[in-house]
Amino acid sequence: MPNDTQSKQDFDEENIDSLEPIVDPFDPTKINVVREGMSIFQAMRKIVIAEIKLDPEFQRNFVWDATRQSRLIESILLKIPLPAFYLDAIEPDQWVVVDGLQRLSTLDSYFNRRTLKLTGLEFLGRQFEGLTFDRLPRSSQRDIEETQLTMYIIRPETPPKVKFTIFHRINTGGMILTAQEIRHATFPGRAPGLLREMAASEEFKGATFFSVNPKRMDDRECVLRHLAFRITNFNKYTKPDLNDFLGSAMNTLNDASEETIAVLKSEFKHSMSLCQRLLGHYAFRKFNRALGSRGPINKALFESWSTAVLDFDESQLLKRAEAILSGLEDALATDVEYLKSLSLATGGINPVRRRFTKAYQIIDAALLV
Repeated sequence: MPNDTQSKQDFDEENIDSLEPIVDPFDPTKINVVREGMSIFQAMRKIVIAEIKLDPEFQRNFVWDATRQSRLIESILLKIPLPAFYLDAIEPDQWVVVDGLQRLSTLDSYFNRRTLKLTGLEFLGRQFEGLTFDRLPRSSQRDIEETQLTMYIIRPETPPKVKFTIFHRINTGGMILTAQEIRHATFPGRAPGLLREMAASEEFKGATFFSVNPKRMDDRECVLRHLAFRITNFNKYTKPDLNDFLGSAMNTLNDASEETIAVLKSEFKHSMSLCQRLLGHYAFRKFNRALGSRGPINKALFESWSTAVLDFDESQLLKRAEAILSGLEDALATDVEYLKSLSLATGGINPVRRRFTKAYQIIDAALLV
């Protein structure tokens, strides 16, 4: 039985930062971030009328326990200033929270929905333990309502690539967003829901042996990486910036026709089924059968192999399944440059082309035998 490290982590370690220089940096003059002050009362009103959007998917994933939420309220009552909030103005009157989601969600729970009961307080326990907002003294309610929040609003005219960079750099709070979670916030439209649907498919779960935890949207990033390289052939990957490439794919998916989306979904399901039958429980992983080892899912293997198999005849692939698996196993054991392309600077032009080319070479060699 393989020594599966999947229980320790969902994905193989990967560094996507390219060693190649960015040849087309964004224009810093396009950054438009404004600072606004508003009271908690005003902010909570904007949440009620949906001018500030608390993404329900993030709320399900990032839930502070009652004690941590209560201590935020306690900090406000103690007049301890809160850190700044960052929001993306996807429309002039609609803002999506990118940094500060749990704090605003906590305030929404306590002030708007009145569901949170204070517990585990450090300094105000005797006075406020177990109290909802309705049961607070009016003076304390007023202290909360009038507390001023600092909001940094990234205006709509700021390009998505610039927004991604801003969010990535300011994303230093207690619950760090993943790159895919930032893309989810910065590219609203059809794409986020499409990725969620495809990642929830039985075909994806089967091909990955139900080993991918969807909590941090890594499953959706896998789907996006596949779709991005179906939309744009790897030979046309000409800028060493995988994040920008994936962001562009999100935009393309948002604007794609129903017919195009239907084809991409059908191809993806077929790819997942085929990879499962072709590579078994070694699909998208580094492995060594002689040593009985099987690593976690590797995103670079996922994107390259899930894409490559679609360019070959299914029946021919399945006839040569063992030869293909052996060819991949040998490459993982002996080809140092191939291994680097799967883990080191994976967003570079050369690593991307190397891992895709190798997948095609392995399959070609097996079919020619």
